[in-house]
Amino acid sequence: MQEAQVVVAGAGPVGLLTALGLARAGVDVTVLDAAPAIEPRPYDMGYDWALMPGLADLGLLEEMCQVGLVARSRCLKVLSTGERIVLDLEVLADEVRYPFDVHVPPHVLALLVNARLAEHPQVRLEWNTRLTDVQQDTEGITVTTETPEGARTLRASWLVGADGAHSQVRRSLGLGFPGMTWPKRFVAADIRFDLAAMGFSPTSWQVDPEDSALIAQVDSTGLWRFAYAENRLLPEESISDRLPAVLKAALPDGADPLLESWVAFRVHERLADSFRVGRVVLAGDAAHVTNPTRAMGMTCGVFDAFALTGALAAVVHGEADHIALDRYAQGRRRVFQESASPLSAQTMRLLFHSENVARFNDGIEHCRRMAADPDLLRDHLRDSEELRG
Repeated sequence: MQEAQVVVAGAGPVGLLTALGLARAGVDVTVLDAAPAIEPRPYDMGYDWALMPGLADLGLLEEMCQVGLVARSRCLKVLSTGERIVLDLEVLADEVRYPFDVHVPPHVLALLVNARLAEHPQVRLEWNTRLTDVQQDTEGITVTTETPEGARTLRASWLVGADGAHSQVRRSLGLGFPGMTWPKRFVAADIRFDLAAMGFSPTSWQVDPEDSALIAQVDSTGLWRFAYAENRLLPEESISDRLPAVLKAALPDGADPLLESWVAFRVHERLADSFRVGRVVLAGDAAHVTNPTRAMGMTCGVFDAFALTGALAAVVHGEADHIALDRYAQGRRRVFQESASPLSAQTMRLLFHSENVARFNDGIEHCRRMAADPDLLRDHLRDSEELRG
């Protein structure tokens, strides 16, 4: 039976960053993922400025800036008038070392992290390995997996469940995932069109009481992601027929964007009953999910990885007792419940559920005031630091 000090279930950004942090701390780690290899996934790709110091500590930030996009501002564009409201991250320059966001697609980040993990011989990354069951006792964890060669078991001291919103780790523990599902369906379309020429920043929001959208530059090749919400009762199979009209409403007359792909998904606000059960801890979407309007799910998940790395490495090395993991579990759960989810939900309601036009207009006017008042904007941007805990 294969053994490891820590097994990490899930090779998404949170799982891989956790594994890298543990590896750098000298922990023996095995990462499991059901996918056959690193592959493009339609997840959040924006890394908030507040994450930059932690990414730099892992030795990733410089390469992320080289292969990704550095975004020094965020933009709201009012669809009805074309007005641009620019939120300049440079207002943070006197206070922080990295006053910018970085866009890196998840599979690109995975390649960067994988290269770093290869420098640590005590790390194993196992693809085509689907976790099916978790059993634990006072001495450790037994993980059962399915592979192309058949069932296998692994023994570890600790298990990190970073295997996404449909986490098998969480289900194996019998943990509830209560919360709510937003009534609208999200559609994220990857298009090729020069949206920068239209005044969109790499991180932008199209704002309108009826036709808001999240707009983000994916890479330097002209690929952008355009995400909007629609009535979930509309047939999903005809999204391709509706997409041209949605894009036409957002783009200038005569624009002919190339639609590369699209994906539809439901959006939730959910929180696991607990982030720790014995020798198993949860992180990222396995522990909590929120809507994508401010990328707080990703930000909170990466902060989970940073916090868990320190706590778990200390426990593994005998430098802290198990209460350190209780502090992690309780603290990170509280951060999501009190900060990440409420802030995300507030933006979601403003952009995509604004039945009250006057309230919508008040929200946009507040953004105008932030753009004109550096102190007010700094206070808004510091929301991200609340997710550090």
